[in-house]
Amino acid sequence: MLSNTEGKYSVELFKEGAHDAGQEEIVDRHDNLTVARAIYRGRVSQYPSRLVMLRDRRCVLARSDRPETMP
Repeated sequence: MLSNTEGKYSVELFKEGAHDAGQEEIVDRHDNLTVARAIYRGRVSQYPSRLVMLRDRRCVLARSDRPETMP
């Protein structure tokens, strides 16, 4: 469920599997980066085997498959 459909930052959940991998859903949006980071960390914990991304519109800020990007 989206808490803010117009938020600058989005947390996105991706499908599993190489052949059909793709964005499954935008799980949340927020205008506050601190809040968006907290949501991202929660989703990474909730879905440890899935790709989760934190984005600033089109720019990827963090990816769960690249721990060095963890905010």
